[in-house]
Amino acid sequence: MEKNKSSRNQEQIIYDRLFDVILEQKLQPGVRLVEVPLSEIFGVSRTVVRRALLRLSHEGVVEIKPNVGASVVTTPAEEVAQYFEARRIVECALIRMVVGKLSHYQVETLQAMVREENRYFDTGNRAKGLRKSTEFHFFIAEASKNQPLAEMAKQLIARTSLIVAQYNLSGSGGCACVDHSALVKVVLEGTPDEAEKLMDVHLRHIEESLFLKKQEVEPDLYALLKEV
Repeated sequence: MEKNKSSRNQEQIIYDRLFDVILEQKLQPGVRLVEVPLSEIFGVSRTVVRRALLRLSHEGVVEIKPNVGASVVTTPAEEVAQYFEARRIVECALIRMVVGKLSHYQVETLQAMVREENRYFDTGNRAKGLRKSTEFHFFIAEASKNQPLAEMAKQLIARTSLIVAQYNLSGSGGCACVDHSALVKVVLEGTPDEAEKLMDVHLRHIEESLFLKKQEVEPDLYALLKEV
């Protein structure tokens, strides 16, 4: 029993660390996630690594192909608009659900997220800023209390974050802190229609920042992940 518990803990650590560096856009779409070096980096068996990669494939951020292995998921240019359209539909519905309904604690949490996101970008910590930006959208999804839509939103947010990593040339990462501040304000003081419109504009800004041409980047897995 203890061995199984330890194995699950190791799997969770690998899952969390890989998910973080993927959402922080340190691991670019198309990068292979090879079991042997990953097992050496984390000091675990390949079986534990394989289970973590399988979970990430269920989240839609890793793809596993027979006789090829696992890699960070890529999105063909012709499918990009479909993912953003799906995300707009889901997130616009979710933000309508939270307008005027957040607790004082939830409001303070969102405002703190925006401040922290700003601080990270202002100090040049782009990776942490991107992660905080993603958490902002995850939080709104969870606050809706509609679990099926929230889970769908999380997968679409993660997938479009990878699309931004694949096709964004400016290095901005997509989301703008000023947009998030405005979203918090409209959730507090606006109407569902106003919130939906602002979320739609925000997500269209992200999509319009993309240059639909694949970027090739090969990272050092050891340097990225050994800090665990």
